[in-house]
Amino acid sequence: MRSDTILIHYGEIALKGRNRPQFERQLRRNVARRLASLDVDWPVRWVHDGLRIEIPPAGEGKLDAVLMALREISGIVWFAAASSIPNRTDGEDARVSALADALTKLALEHYAAESTFAVRVNRADKRFPLNSQELERRLGQAVIQHTPWRRVNLNHPDRTFHVDIQPERVYLHVRRHGGLGGLPVGTAGRVLTLVSGGLDSPVAAFLAAKRGCWVDCIHFAASLMQHRHAVNHKISRLAEHLSSTTLRTRLYLVPYTHFEVALLGGRTEYELVLFRRFMARTAQVLAERIGAQALVTGDNLGQVASQTMENLASFSRAVDLPVLRPLITYDKQEIVNVARRIGTFDISVEPYKDCCSIIGRHPKTRSRHEALNDEERHLLPDYEGLIERTLQDAVVLEYECGERRTTETA
Repeated sequence: MRSDTILIHYGEIALKGRNRPQFERQLRRNVARRLASLDVDWPVRWVHDGLRIEIPPAGEGKLDAVLMALREISGIVWFAAASSIPNRTDGEDARVSALADALTKLALEHYAAESTFAVRVNRADKRFPLNSQELERRLGQAVIQHTPWRRVNLNHPDRTFHVDIQPERVYLHVRRHGGLGGLPVGTAGRVLTLVSGGLDSPVAAFLAAKRGCWVDCIHFAASLMQHRHAVNHKISRLAEHLSSTTLRTRLYLVPYTHFEVALLGGRTEYELVLFRRFMARTAQVLAERIGAQALVTGDNLGQVASQTMENLASFSRAVDLPVLRPLITYDKQEIVNVARRIGTFDISVEPYKDCCSIIGRHPKTRSRHEALNDEERHLLPDYEGLIERTLQDAVVLEYECGERRTTETA
């Protein structure tokens, strides 16, 4: 049977109250945007329990690419390519017979010797004369009578045939693909993520997008970046990959050389902590300019010396914006697992001199905000000018749905 519809179901959105339509509209826009990036203009419509994408007769060649893209869109719990038939309104026997004919065709196409099966019915149309359990039993009997399938297992079947009875049509499908879950990007405001060359911060950016945030990124590079070098930079490739989920991301590559020059000759034990506070303040200035409402970091409590409770507090107190830390309680292996799952692991482990590994190799594990303020007043008297010079040298790269769009200087 030809797949003519993609069923998309959400989870957490269904728990929303009066603002639920806002989340549903944003999810629909995000799906349409992702399809457009594949040069696919299939109709996307909202129904009471999710979305439906209509697959035109000539669209089978693009179906696999569309299904792959749907895996990367936050707000989706599961999706499936389905075949559909009209929901007949005549007698009970005729309606059940039509369903049985369609299901046996599907079962024949997916027959696997010695495998077990089950039939699961969702009777959204309560006018249908049989309840779900009765219909499952009768359809299961039809599969056994008219196909080579013989073994039923209702608890752990090898194959599950799903029948979704809606008021106008009945949808039949075999395989449900798991989605990201979470909330649609664009429903929770904009954040600016401080991205390094490691494993943690790209995962933090992904998790922020999964909770509905538009995500932009800032990276502090070892030197002033040229356009031709910026495009193939490791961080640029991370941002490009992440944009499959973030949908649209601007990456700001800024040099930290101005900070190094300003600190030359200054003696301090808090170089790395001061640098992290400088990154926070620079990111805050940029965030205010682009309309971001919070900063996101890949900080993980106690993972390294700069991420003790005291140093994290010193970082947060350097700025007025909220600092979100999605990974704060994760074990390292949990972070690695997410990085592998979302495809950032291989890029993240490429050799790269992260700024925090160059500045302050033996950082202090405990710092106090007041003491750091004194150090900054003494060592960095022109703090605002330092931030401004850093941002003036920014290179901006823009990515949308896994592709680079524009390159410009800020």
